[in-house]
Amino acid sequence: MELWMQAFSRTLIDLYHVAENTSLQGFPEEVLRLLQPWIHFDGAVFGMGESQAEAQANLHIVHAHIHDRDASLLADYEAVSAADPVTGAFLAGLASPMPVDCEVLYANRRLEEVDAFAHRHRLRHLMLYGDAPSAERNGRWMVLYRSDNSAFQSIEAELLHAAWFHVSRAVDINRAAALDRQDPQHAQRASALANPRGLIEAADPQFHALLEREWPAGAHKSLPQAVLDCAARGQSYRGRRIEVTMRRQDAWLVCVARAIEQHGILTPGEYAAARRFAAGMSNKEIARELGVSPHTVRSQLSNAYAKLDVHDKAALAQRLMNQAP
Repeated sequence: MELWMQAFSRTLIDLYHVAENTSLQGFPEEVLRLLQPWIHFDGAVFGMGESQAEAQANLHIVHAHIHDRDASLLADYEAVSAADPVTGAFLAGLASPMPVDCEVLYANRRLEEVDAFAHRHRLRHLMLYGDAPSAERNGRWMVLYRSDNSAFQSIEAELLHAAWFHVSRAVDINRAAALDRQDPQHAQRASALANPRGLIEAADPQFHALLEREWPAGAHKSLPQAVLDCAARGQSYRGRRIEVTMRRQDAWLVCVARAIEQHGILTPGEYAAARRFAAGMSNKEIARELGVSPHTVRSQLSNAYAKLDVHDKAALAQRLMNQAP
């Protein structure tokens, strides 16, 4: 027994090594490879998803890795997931892995569409475990399949239960390592990794802070739609306060945000007038120093107030001080 536990512990150590050193694309298959000597399966899905508040019985798959099953499995599953009691149990939260005899469960409940789905994809037995989606984060799960009549045993459920915390933590490490490979220095870095649906899977604290500067309302579990629209056009997003550049890495989106300096928002003339006005000079004094008319100064100050979203001289001075050139 002691040797057995030592071997399983070694597998968990290998899991963290894989998380730090494997690409985003290759990571799910490596995790399954490590688990297979301990839990026999001939197919699997390792995925992430979310549920809508108005349809808690329906799981929307954001992305998933399919092992030894046809790629159509995901689309077929989404079509029947609302009727699947296994989905409902997962969304309600599983205290331990859930072994299922698909033939018995679906036939006894007369769930013809779900039963047909299980037969089509050779799902005689399955075992499901993971973290249900919540308001703070997407769900993530692993479902293991067997096409023969060999049921998953309690010891296998215990092993999956013991491994899952480490698997979920390894997912986070793998995402963070992918960001580190993009910018090994990452001093004051504001980067994020988003999946194909725009959901943020890893991000530096500064990235979230900058999103909140541009969109103050609410937590940002996903990239804002304006950023996604720019990504779809192959462009950077430039807003009032931040700029987000994006590039594809396989199916993922690597994002880097930076604050737009206030003198970068303003024209040179607007910045020169605003800086002097904030320092206490009058319109006439500014006009004389810059060699322009007082009317031009008033127009430049009006534009500066609008662009910086301030309404008095104190707020103007504070904004310029925060982003001095």
